[in-house]
Amino acid sequence: MISTFVVACGGKKNIHISMESSKFLNLDDSGAPLPVIVRVYQLKNKENMEKADFLSLWKSDKDILGEDLLDRSEVTLLPESTIELNVESGKDAGYLAVMVLFRKPQGGSWRQIIPLKESRVHSVKISVHERSLKIINVK
Repeated sequence: MISTFVVACGGKKNIHISMESSKFLNLDDSGAPLPVIVRVYQLKNKENMEKADFLSLWKSDKDILGEDLLDRSEVTLLPESTIELNVESGKDAGYLAVMVLFRKPQGGSWRQIIPLKESRVHSVKISVHERSLKIINVK
C-alpha cells in the first residue's frame, strides 16, 4: 500500500520523504504487527528535540519545542507499507525531525534529526522496523 501526502508550510524548498515499514512493525505482546503514528517536524533549532524524552515529546511536543517548532505533520504508517510525503520547508527551517510513536520505544531509535541549512536536502528515505527508525538515504 502506498499513500501520498502533501504538506505545505509557506516555504520555498520541497522535500520528498519516503517512509517504508516492515511486516514486524510495532509488535504487540502476542507478536502481531501494529500501525504507528509518524510525526514530521520542521524546526528552527534541534536542541529541545534532542533533550526531550519520548513520553514528554509524545504528550506535549508543541510546549516542549516552543518557538523552534515551525510545522508539524502526522501520518499513520501501516505494517508492510510505504508512505510518500512532500514537505515544503520554510525559509527558517534548520532541521527536519522525524518521531515514530512506538508502543514500546527502545533507546533513542524513535527519533531522527536531519540538518537542512548546511545541505541541499531534496529527498529523504526512512525505514521503520519493529521499534526503530532509520534514515536510509538523504539526497
